[in-house]
Amino acid sequence: MANQVYSDTHPFAHERNTNVNFNYVWDEPNSQWIPQQESSITLDYILNNAKSFINKFGSNPDVGQSVSITSPETIWDGSSEYLLPPDTSTSIQMVSTSSNDLQEIVIEGLDENFNLQSWSGNLNGSTFVQVPMPFKWTRVFRAYNNGSTDLEGDIEISQVGVPSSVYAKILKGNNQTLMSIYTIPADSTGYLTKYQTTAHNSQSSSEIGYTIHMKTREFGKVFRVKSITSAGTSHEVTKEFTFPNKLLPKTDIIFNAVSSNGNNGSVDIEFNIALL
Repeated sequence: MANQVYSDTHPFAHERNTNVNFNYVWDEPNSQWIPQQESSITLDYILNNAKSFINKFGSNPDVGQSVSITSPETIWDGSSEYLLPPDTSTSIQMVSTSSNDLQEIVIEGLDENFNLQSWSGNLNGSTFVQVPMPFKWTRVFRAYNNGSTDLEGDIEISQVGVPSSVYAKILKGNNQTLMSIYTIPADSTGYLTKYQTTAHNSQSSSEIGYTIHMKTREFGKVFRVKSITSAGTSHEVTKEFTFPNKLLPKTDIIFNAVSSNGNNGSVDIEFNIALL
């Protein structure tokens, strides 16, 4: 049987021309070999040509048994459903639950144009510190303690004037956020290559099982479920994508726990994205 070559934009070629490089595909209507299109992009191509790689690790330390598709808990430090900042951008502030915390905090996210930005400044204990203008934020996906002493309290980063709108938390003992949340910058296309789900029950040896939804949202659209994982405290799940999930500029990715058969367990998500 003659070898056949397939592209998701072109049908099978009748025969493989061994004199033509493998990065070409058969164009049936015009009866010719043409360069491989981006829609046929390979994992090797992504890994060899990426301008940067993103590794994100999130943890929800206390997933409730009452979670559901309509009432999920995102895998982040807040143990609640995560609500993103407005697409039109907002100003943010930070505060600690301990008056002793004066450390430098670094905040990373996206500016009003969805480009990467970073800011650093010192806490003032339990007094709110506003990130000064001209810094405006459409996303906040990482923050960490850049000081020389451990944080004594929990840190919250929220919308200025609306402390209930929390966009990032640093829990005592972690010295950084643990958020399974990311948004592709405006100047990049992302490719999700892998994610891993683990869980732990610190209260007892009883097993707890979870269902996790990986969801993505293209800019201006709705969140869609792109992958479903069933993991438990006795087993972990790793999903590697031979054909990585393409994430357009400004696309959000988030991981939610949508079912649980026990209380007080923790769920951890780690994922890798290559940016081109």
